[in-house]
Amino acid sequence: MKIAIVFPGQGSQKVGMGADVVVASPHAKTLFEKADQTLGYSISNICFEGPEEALKDTRNAQPGLFMVSAVLLDALAKKGIFPSIVAGHSLGELTAYYAAGVLTLEQSLKLIQARSEAMSSSYPSDQSAMAAVMKLDLDVIQEILADFKDVPVVAANLNCPGQIVISGTKSGVEAAGKLLAEKGGRLIPLPVSGAFHSPLMQKGADQLASKLDQFSFSDATIPVVLNRLAVPETDALALKSNVVLQVVSPVQWIESVRYLATQVDVIIECGAGKVLSGLCKKIVPDFPVFSVSTMDDVSQLSLS
Repeated sequence: MKIAIVFPGQGSQKVGMGADVVVASPHAKTLFEKADQTLGYSISNICFEGPEEALKDTRNAQPGLFMVSAVLLDALAKKGIFPSIVAGHSLGELTAYYAAGVLTLEQSLKLIQARSEAMSSSYPSDQSAMAAVMKLDLDVIQEILADFKDVPVVAANLNCPGQIVISGTKSGVEAAGKLLAEKGGRLIPLPVSGAFHSPLMQKGADQLASKLDQFSFSDATIPVVLNRLAVPETDALALKSNVVLQVVSPVQWIESVRYLATQVDVIIECGAGKVLSGLCKKIVPDFPVFSVSTMDDVSQLSLS
């Protein structure tokens, strides 16, 4: 059986995530201790105990979500479940790098720390916003957003048919939102602290680019389907350059999942929450999709 494993990004974080995995697995506890040491503060305490406001902060949400996915991936491996191809939504793409052997755990954490700090300082969070637009086709959304190109407001995450996330200045998202509502759309503000995957991240992308030579990228042992292109990649240099490009590029999740479904027999979401599995089921309705966000999920998972 060929398996795709996909990893969630920001917005999936929840206080308490990963705590049950650490209780059940001494190795997971060791990995979290290594993360605390690598980052220089206790990401484990923030994941397990919060507070929620601290976990929502980009600088904590990104490494926290990565670690939860990492320990669940380890739990799947102990059960004999391994991916033949991987992908991740936004931050989750770097988790996919880790799963494919592109970066070690420590290097992944340091890169994610650099990425989150760069994104956090890219544009004032109180002037940024992201919102999910429901019930509207992409072409209708793009028609409205054409007048907001210079604001900017863009279609940032193409999550599934009928759910497109827009990103940009807070005032711009609010103004565009009113017009989209008039077209029959329903807007849901997202609990994030920046206008991710928009031109407002360019400063952060440049800052991240200046640090990339500190990291050693390896060729991927299995293909990583890239967010911005929805195509597989294994080359170390291409994966390295993609880290910067994906920060300011739309997440092509619809096409990424459609591609995965042509390559494998089953898709498993590995990480906090069940957001991606829900999206996958809407993109490829008749395809087998599972989600593991707890040790109970891992224990009960049956692919036969």
